[in-house]
Amino acid sequence: MVRQSGTDAPGTDEVLLQVHHRLHVRRRRQTAIASITCLLLAATPLAFTFNTGSTSPTLAETVSATVRPAPGELPAPLAGYRNSLRNHQTMTII
Repeated sequence: MVRQSGTDAPGTDEVLLQVHHRLHVRRRRQTAIASITCLLLAATPLAFTFNTGSTSPTLAETVSATVRPAPGELPAPLAGYRNSLRNHQTMTII
């Protein structure tokens, strides 16, 4: 009384096609997620920059505005920038 039925196993080509399709969909999804993440990371600072209604100088800007450079010396912001470049080059060498 037992009926025997054959199993419907998919062919090799069909299995490979399904695997290829799944990998393609996964790669497309990962690319979309990475693109959205990059856009959000790039847009977030811009949103906070343009969102501020009043801009006030930072403490460093306020202090450097009050300090008069000696004759022949760079203004404080430029000297600080030069020193930061020098420190970066030193740390790169180390």
